[in-house]
Amino acid sequence: MGWDLYCQWECIVAIDNLQTIVVAIDFTRDSLEAVRTAFVIGHHAESRLHLLHVVHEVTTESSPPQKKKEIKKVLRPVLEVAADSMRAFVKEHDLAKLAKQAKVGLETVVAHGLPASQIVQTAKKLKADLIIVGYSGTTGIDNLLLGATTEKILQLADMPIMVVKAR
Repeated sequence: MGWDLYCQWECIVAIDNLQTIVVAIDFTRDSLEAVRTAFVIGHHAESRLHLLHVVHEVTTESSPPQKKKEIKKVLRPVLEVAADSMRAFVKEHDLAKLAKQAKVGLETVVAHGLPASQIVQTAKKLKADLIIVGYSGTTGIDNLLLGATTEKILQLADMPIMVVKAR
């Protein structure tokens, strides 16, 4: 019983220090569950939540400059669609109202790049105390494609990461 109380106290102390939380979202049920979890955690510390969606960019640093220009030209409308999707996601799930009720700040970010790298890079830039990602629990080829991002985030990040599975 004493150990349980100690663990609960340590968790409460740790949660109180989470001022900035980055929630990686892909507009799925799993990422919605990650956002809901962030609201619960963020409520205790009056955290600022940054909902981050990353558009996968297929360029590399070694790409020639004119290839990068072509990619950015094509990428611009894709980023606009992603920003529209983010606004729709926030509106559809009434996240602004939920954030106000939970007493947390809420910002949205749409970025481009390799998803895992960009999530970690954005979290570092924001000095995030925690990254929360949803996990779909897929298997087979989907797991190689979708689970790889979560695995890569775990490898790259030097801050705590919470993986949330939708029920």
